[in-house]
Amino acid sequence: MNDYKETKKIASKKKTLSKINLAIRVSIWLCLGISGALIVFCGTAYVVNSKLFEVQDIEIKGNAHMDRDEVLAMLNLEEGDNILGWDMDAARLRLLTHPWIKDVGISRSFIPAGVGVRIVEHRPTATLMLKDKPYLISEDGVIFASAPEDHFGLMIQAREYEPLHGEEDLNGVLKSAMRAVSIVEAKGLKVRDLVIEAGGVMNIRLDKGITLVILGEMTPMKVDMALKAMREIKPVYGTVMDLTCEDKIVLRNRGGYGSEG
Repeated sequence: MNDYKETKKIASKKKTLSKINLAIRVSIWLCLGISGALIVFCGTAYVVNSKLFEVQDIEIKGNAHMDRDEVLAMLNLEEGDNILGWDMDAARLRLLTHPWIKDVGISRSFIPAGVGVRIVEHRPTATLMLKDKPYLISEDGVIFASAPEDHFGLMIQAREYEPLHGEEDLNGVLKSAMRAVSIVEAKGLKVRDLVIEAGGVMNIRLDKGITLVILGEMTPMKVDMALKAMREIKPVYGTVMDLTCEDKIVLRNRGGYGSEG
C-alpha cells in the first residue's frame, strides 16, 4: 500500500525575481513620472512669474483717431504683464470691432518681451446726412461711424431716402454714388454735393450750378454726353441735366420744365 503525502508548491526563484524586477521597474517609472510632473510644474511657475517674459514695450502705429489708452484697453495688455498669458488673436478681434479700424496687425517678441500694433483706419471721404443724423463714409462707400460736428469730404444728403432692404441696400446706393462722383471728377468737373432721393435717384450738384441726375450707375459715356451739351448749349445756372436715359439728355430748369437733347 502506497502512502500519498501532500506536497507544497514552492515558487521558483525565477518567478520571484521576475516579480521583484517588475515592481522595481514600475517604481522607477512612477518616480520618473512624478519627477517630470514636478519639473513641468516648477518650470511653468518660473515662466509665469519670471520677469524675463514681462512686456517691456508696446508700440502702436496708425491710430490717428484713437487714443493710445483706448487701444491698450482693447488689447487688454499693459507693460509688466506676462506675454505668454496674453491671447493675441482675441485682442485682434476686439480691435476689429472698433468703428474706426479697417484692419489691424499685431506682432510680438518674447525676449525681450514686446508687442507691436499697426492699425489701418478707415479714411473718411464723405459725410452722409441721413434723417438729420450725420455719418462718416469710408473710401469704400461704407458707413462706419457717426460724424462729428465738422463733416469730412463730400456732403451727401439723404434725408428722405428710405432703404428698401435695410443697410445692405443703403451701402449699395452709397457705393454707386461714390463711383459716380469719381467718374464725374475724372472728367474735370467739380462736384459740390450729392442728394439721394426716394428710389435711389441721385442728384450730383456741380459747383457750376448744374445738376446731373442719374438712376443706377454713372458711366463715362453719360458724362461725355453732359460735357458735349454744356459746350453746345451753355446751360445757365440752375439747369438740371437728366441722364437717366442711356441715349439722351433731358434738360430742365428748377421749375421742372425742359427739353430733350
